[in-house]
Amino acid sequence: MNTALGSSNGSAVHGISHLVIEVADAERAARFYADTLGVDGAALGDWPEANELALALPSGQMLVFKSGGTGETRNESGIHQAYGCTPEARSAIEASLAGTGIAVHRYHEDRPAEARDPFYFTDPDGNRVQLVAAPGNQRGISGIDHAAIQASDMEWEEAFFVDRLGFAVDHRVGWNTEDYVRARAWAEGRDDMAPGTRRMDRRYRDNPGAEPGSSREVPRPNIQLFLSLGGSVLGIFLATSHVQEPAPELARGTPRTALAMDRAGLESMASALDATGVALEGPVVHDPGAPLEVSLYFRDPCGNFFELCVPADARG
Repeated sequence: MNTALGSSNGSAVHGISHLVIEVADAERAARFYADTLGVDGAALGDWPEANELALALPSGQMLVFKSGGTGETRNESGIHQAYGCTPEARSAIEASLAGTGIAVHRYHEDRPAEARDPFYFTDPDGNRVQLVAAPGNQRGISGIDHAAIQASDMEWEEAFFVDRLGFAVDHRVGWNTEDYVRARAWAEGRDDMAPGTRRMDRRYRDNPGAEPGSSREVPRPNIQLFLSLGGSVLGIFLATSHVQEPAPELARGTPRTALAMDRAGLESMASALDATGVALEGPVVHDPGAPLEVSLYFRDPCGNFFELCVPADARG
């Protein structure tokens, strides 16, 4: 394991470039995000992926809709996308959501940076969305704050992203006593936690002296790992149920989290990824005029799709 190389690679990531989310109809989804979340602007021309519609955010990041999907939110999972906006913009968004009958949830949070005034809802395609406070003067969302995926094995994920690729850990959940105390409060109905953050584990035996069957389920914090990605964050939640993974050789798919890098960083990361043995495609050079110069597609050890890309404004 080349820890020094991995550390260098992780620091080369500038942040989240774009998120590709699955929707039934990209045009319809774009209208919802424009009307409700204040995402202005026409679809970007020369987007390199078929059946995907990309919208530019004020931050320079992009929100991309993939037609033909059914949404990747699962009721008990932590999968979601988080966008920044001002308090004033969020108040307007809340009013718009109320007009469409979409409920807002104010789940409690484990990660300190998200603990203040949480705000969640689910879009019409079943994708869970979070809004977090951010400076600015936009009427809607300003950019992508973080994204969250789920994984079947957290040790694999940490070894891959931290040890092999060099991403820095922002926060961990499930490693200290306070997390377990809060899990008990959740089980007793005293702590309304976000989906995917808590679980009931089933024991094979009762506690000594307990009534038969009365202590076989115990509350636990669901393991979570948050990684720093330049100016963004990636949350990884332990899966609470089995999910069928894509074919082992498939490297490009959706939903997908894309990370921005310069060309030298991408080439270095390509070498590091090749050494891990994960499914890998590219680098793929895009046509002139596309918002991206080059992309490298891969899957993490638990089947999540990622893209490393060089934005078009990094050419030269």
